[in-house]
Amino acid sequence: MKPGKILSLIVLASSIMNAQSPGNEPDIQRRLEMIERGQVEAVKSELPTLMTNFQNHPGVLYLQGVLTTDGAEAAKIYLSIVDNFPKNEWADDALFKLYQYYYSVGLYKTADQKLAQLKQDYPFSAYAAEKQAVIEPKVVPQEQAAVVKTEGPVPKFTSKFTVQVGAFSTFQNAEELRSKFEAEGYLSNIFTHTAAGKKIHRVWVGEFQTKEEAVRFSDEIRKKFKLESIVVTR
Repeated sequence: MKPGKILSLIVLASSIMNAQSPGNEPDIQRRLEMIERGQVEAVKSELPTLMTNFQNHPGVLYLQGVLTTDGAEAAKIYLSIVDNFPKNEWADDALFKLYQYYYSVGLYKTADQKLAQLKQDYPFSAYAAEKQAVIEPKVVPQEQAAVVKTEGPVPKFTSKFTVQVGAFSTFQNAEELRSKFEAEGYLSNIFTHTAAGKKIHRVWVGEFQTKEEAVRFSDEIRKKFKLESIVVTR
């Protein structure tokens, strides 16, 4: 074999080894965007190799959780990230997933605890701006009622509640979901928040004056579109 060909093969082999080396960081964000675009199977096919080359990597574990169809099993993965890698960039993402999971299965108090933990431990996270999930309101005497204020400019809404049907890292995917609901005749918009370098685009659908109306609509969304959603205040 000619020396030139041998050298080329060595360079090629070295490139492959470097690409798979555990010392290199896997591109988790790109794969999450692929999932959002519907390329789930393509990412699933990569997961075994990623888990072998990047054992106990928080980002790979997070990707595994996203791809896990069993909600309880996914929650265990997210919890392991929060407990074992609290300073990692994917910890706040995992904690927000836990909040969404507990809310979706009706464990509202646990969900609120996770959201409170997120805001306390990761105040600069893009998810820290998430509105509190709506549960049964507490009756407070008028003289004890407190006015809750938010910092910065607040958009003016004519309704008190809406339903969040998705949260995306890419605007295009959020716009596609918003357009889907608009095509079905539902009023929808995108609320974008940026913090700590992460931008989250939330898709809100519907305007409701009461929690009961929003909850009924959330049930309608689940049945008609097969989507889990949460009721949020505005």
